[in-house]
Amino acid sequence: MFRVKRLKFLLVFLVFVTSLSFAKVQITFWHGLARDPDKSSIDKIVADFMKENPDIDVKVVIVPAAETDSTKLLTAVAAGTGPDLVYIDRFTVPQRAAYNVLEPLDDYLKKLGVNDSELVKNFYSFALGECYFNKKLYALPFDTDVRVFFYNVKLLESVGLKEPPKTIYELIKVAEKLTKEGKKGRYDTVGFIPWCAQGWPYTWIFAFEGKVFDEKTGKFVFATDPNVIEAYKWMKQWADRFGYDALNAFGSMQIGDLNPFTAGKLAMIVDGNWTISGLRMFAPKDFKYAITGIPTKSGKSVTWAGGWSLAIPKGAKRPLEAAKLAYYIATKGQIQYAIDTLHIPTYKPAVSEFLKRDPSQKVFVELLDNAYSRPPLPVGALLWDKLVEARDMVLSGKKTVEKALIDVQNEVQAEYDKIMKNIK
Repeated sequence: MFRVKRLKFLLVFLVFVTSLSFAKVQITFWHGLARDPDKSSIDKIVADFMKENPDIDVKVVIVPAAETDSTKLLTAVAAGTGPDLVYIDRFTVPQRAAYNVLEPLDDYLKKLGVNDSELVKNFYSFALGECYFNKKLYALPFDTDVRVFFYNVKLLESVGLKEPPKTIYELIKVAEKLTKEGKKGRYDTVGFIPWCAQGWPYTWIFAFEGKVFDEKTGKFVFATDPNVIEAYKWMKQWADRFGYDALNAFGSMQIGDLNPFTAGKLAMIVDGNWTISGLRMFAPKDFKYAITGIPTKSGKSVTWAGGWSLAIPKGAKRPLEAAKLAYYIATKGQIQYAIDTLHIPTYKPAVSEFLKRDPSQKVFVELLDNAYSRPPLPVGALLWDKLVEARDMVLSGKKTVEKALIDVQNEVQAEYDKIMKNIK
């Protein structure tokens, strides 16, 4: 009887010890990659991470994400229900950090054996630079991208051109030749729409060599910078010449699975390197396009890079495990993601595998060395939104260029000064 009781006790004890050894820590990861191949690739990366780390269970939640809209994240953090890890547009990291929405990663990475020199060696400097605020690291870089100028070869040849325009003002002349009205006063074909696709204010600020912020003085200068003013006035020229509402209606048109460029109706467009996968998938077999640098005021082509990152929100329940997942996704995971999706990696060891998968992407990788990036400021997201708002005010005729820019500059400067005043 004693032996039976002892045996039962040992069995119960073994079950208890075994359950402890296999107890898993659960962490929640929010990302907004709802479509394939991106979603499937992230799922595979997370599954591989859990195989290597059987003590960590990752719950993946799809949360729609936009460049500057973090409403759900902000609400969840305030309520104490935020995730352990979040996928966030990289240039907004300093602003989220300044508003105490993110946890610094430095101490967690140090515990995991990752040091600063390793990060500097393995990641592109512009991408890593966007992840810092007040000398602390708040995110790890994920993918990146570049913007280029796509043009329809046949349409340009139809007006006697073998080469695309190189300067801003050549561009408007070529566009006029290619823009034709169809039925009911609507456009049948359009040469170019500056604010379509990746024609954001920053695209043209960089193309006109404009200056946004003076780091020495801590002052925004775009409202009085002659090149920024010229960039906005140049966009206004298009709105006045071709009709703001008419161009917007044309640019948002969808023809089956095709957008206006892929359908052969929009001759030229600024877009990202990711556009190639869509062209391969949806463009007609006889569709012929080519790629070059974005036209500029000087004629020297330009591009800018963006991308996303991985950050730990304030109040995360398992920050160390979240940091481990973030580092895995940003390193090993980026290699897999680059192969699966053809997104350009910021993790340098992933670049060679990426180019093996698609050698045609070499032209985009080479652009990264001289690419502009949006200034990583604690009001970066606000500035982006306000520059777009100013553009729309100008194009719709509600404000002059000078008035729209000074209004934005005053608002953003006031917010920047308030944040920096409280930085220790």
